[in-house]
Amino acid sequence: MWTPPSHPAFPLREKHPAQQGDGRGGLPPRREQLLQARIKDLSLRLAGTPLERHIDQLHAELEARGISFKPQCYLSDEWGCPSGVPVIGVPFYLADPDLHSIEAELGGSVETEGEILMYLRHEAGHAFNYAYQLYETEEWRKVFGDYSRPYRDDYKARPFSRRYVHHIAGWYAQKHPDEDFAETFAVWLTPDSDWRKRYQGWGALRKLQYVEEAVARLGRTPPLVQLAQPDLTTEEMEGTVLDHYRQRELDEKVDLELRDAFDQFLEDIFEGPGVAPVRAETLVRAERQRLLSSVSHYTGVSPSVVRALLDHLGDRTASLGLTLHPDDSREAALRIASLVTALAMNHLYTDRFFEE
Repeated sequence: MWTPPSHPAFPLREKHPAQQGDGRGGLPPRREQLLQARIKDLSLRLAGTPLERHIDQLHAELEARGISFKPQCYLSDEWGCPSGVPVIGVPFYLADPDLHSIEAELGGSVETEGEILMYLRHEAGHAFNYAYQLYETEEWRKVFGDYSRPYRDDYKARPFSRRYVHHIAGWYAQKHPDEDFAETFAVWLTPDSDWRKRYQGWGALRKLQYVEEAVARLGRTPPLVQLAQPDLTTEEMEGTVLDHYRQRELDEKVDLELRDAFDQFLEDIFEGPGVAPVRAETLVRAERQRLLSSVSHYTGVSPSVVRALLDHLGDRTASLGLTLHPDDSREAALRIASLVTALAMNHLYTDRFFEE
């Protein structure tokens, strides 16, 4: 069983918020038990929770709109669809009311029932896109843009643009063509959204019409992608609930320190957007567990630091839209391993991944 080191390389607050008691000598027993439990040992399930009802509603909405495809949902560390795989990950803390309360405190907020349905519809848009590989078609590209375009977290939104629908806060449709489609699909799917009237005269109306036409053409046909392999399930989450929040803090610190400092190295290892047939992030994600184990073992660097580093490089690979020729996979894997090992060793001896 892995536990965080006593003196993590990135210092956390002297007392993590999750460890705060009531001032009388300890934490409530149920809270203490949850924080110290490994997530994989909590036996969390969708069945019998309010989430099951929300997922049933999503599936009913899809059926009512002429879509036979019903994406599989599973509990994970966050919302998301693995790239190219038509399944939906749902945050594990939504499956237990006590975990829900911990997330509300440590995460600063927690999803309402209405927001859960919004996110489910959004992720269903990704799943439909991946299931029928719409993003690979010329028509989709003409309407939404190039799927291989770099994925930027620091996008500059245009709040009054009429080219995009409004759904998730933060003008999320403007982040990337894939998000544009998912948001458009969510608005189209939402009961009583009255999208024809709401978006009359907007450039976004053509995108909503595309969704309607695509569903009419494909909704009752079998998906092209039958793969339903989740990315990270709760059964695979070895860390404790407290580890999860510590890791979230660490991920934010690593992202803040590294930013785009190693983009050039990744661009040297992989091909540019659209050059090769395989998304480079697929290789980085596939190598993640092996590298986490071997690099932390041979360098002595905390697994939590190595994990944060690997996740950052994976996210940057996806953001840049980098690609890979299958025949180059072995060499690319070796170069990624060398890069991660070098960065980990640098961190071990200098407490930083690189010098400014």
